[in-house]
Amino acid sequence: MEEKTCGGESRGMQTGMGQLLRWFGIALIVISMLGPAFAPVSYGVEASSAEDSQVKTVKITTKPASGQINRRMGVVVRKSASSRSKKVARLPNNKKITMEHMTFTTTKNYSRKQRWFYIKCGSVKGYVPVNQVDHVRYQYRKVKAKRNLTYRYGAGCKMRKKGTLKKGTTLSLCLETKAKGSKTLWYRFRYGKKFYFVSSKDLNLTETVGIEPDRDNGSSPAKPSDSGSSGTQTNNKGNETKPDTENIVTPPETNPSVNATALQSNKKPMAVQMPKSTLTAWYNSLLKMANLIEKNNLKYNKGGGGTTYQKGLKAKKVNCATYISWSLQDAGFEPSGFCFYLGYGKVYDQKIPKNYFIKSPNYLVQTNLNMSLADCVKKGFLKPGDIVGWQNGYHTMVYKHTKNGKYYFFSVGPKSVANKVVHENTYKASYRIGVIIRRIA
Repeated sequence: MEEKTCGGESRGMQTGMGQLLRWFGIALIVISMLGPAFAPVSYGVEASSAEDSQVKTVKITTKPASGQINRRMGVVVRKSASSRSKKVARLPNNKKITMEHMTFTTTKNYSRKQRWFYIKCGSVKGYVPVNQVDHVRYQYRKVKAKRNLTYRYGAGCKMRKKGTLKKGTTLSLCLETKAKGSKTLWYRFRYGKKFYFVSSKDLNLTETVGIEPDRDNGSSPAKPSDSGSSGTQTNNKGNETKPDTENIVTPPETNPSVNATALQSNKKPMAVQMPKSTLTAWYNSLLKMANLIEKNNLKYNKGGGGTTYQKGLKAKKVNCATYISWSLQDAGFEPSGFCFYLGYGKVYDQKIPKNYFIKSPNYLVQTNLNMSLADCVKKGFLKPGDIVGWQNGYHTMVYKHTKNGKYYFFSVGPKSVANKVVHENTYKASYRIGVIIRRIA
């Protein structure tokens, strides 16, 4: 006979309900312990609801990049990423800055014109266009794709797709990027030799690596070869001479204040060409100075005669470097007294600021190229109007053209001055080119 409780329930029913409650309590404890393991994880995305606000947010962080202003007249820093935005300040040319992130001003166009850097420079904070900054150096982080992912040419799901990367692919992440109107954080990353963009949702942080230079053009540094003969050179009469290793303004061994700029060549032809108007003015000045040197019977001298043509005329002296420097002054490209020279794959700053050509937005420079003259022309490294120096000796000259298998230069040497052929020097194809400087403005 069942025993009744005061509530009218049987003792057997009470026992069954108690067991059920105990099992239910254990289940709640287990679920609460396992909950975080099944909870969705967002990467750098702001919570959009009360439920989302309880979700743990994991954000991949990147360090700022560095660079410098590359506009001669300086750059206006603005409050937001728009040319119509309020002006915050103006920074001078070559001013060093820090870039914290990149912003796209559109969701569809991935051109450089649509990108802005958020920068800091002392107390100045604001936005500047990406194309007004050069010498960019990123601080990379290595990341792995946690699943197959799509990467794009720009930041945003509407940007054109480049391709798909497999799960576990390692990328070199470099800068946070914000897409207009999107809450999702994107990153610029280096994959192989190119730059693309990927959503932060698809990545899993692994480790930090060192600072490397920005190489948007897809190039990678390569050490110059030690092999290769210095070859011979010929004048316009076909007479072979030894490489011109004496045409120096002041050897660095005797003047420690002279700085040599030595960078690694990227082993890629420089894409930007000299404008036609610039080339015309450059040729006119080179021919003018050549005619003046010949007309006034200036003699070759390794000391050069002076940093201006007037000084050289008074001294009746000239050399390879002063001839090219005087021509730059005559063309109005550089101020009076501007003087430099090239040799052994390096740029030697004489009467100019240190690393002038490297820093100037008006020039592109390749050093330590160590490539034969024939290969430089054939592979597109050398273009008319380029200022050129040897890899295995001191010399400064300007490439004119190749005609009937001969390579012609505007050049001053002992033979050329004596024979009055400053603008008709020829050199052998085997000669090794070390430096190329190209005027692009």
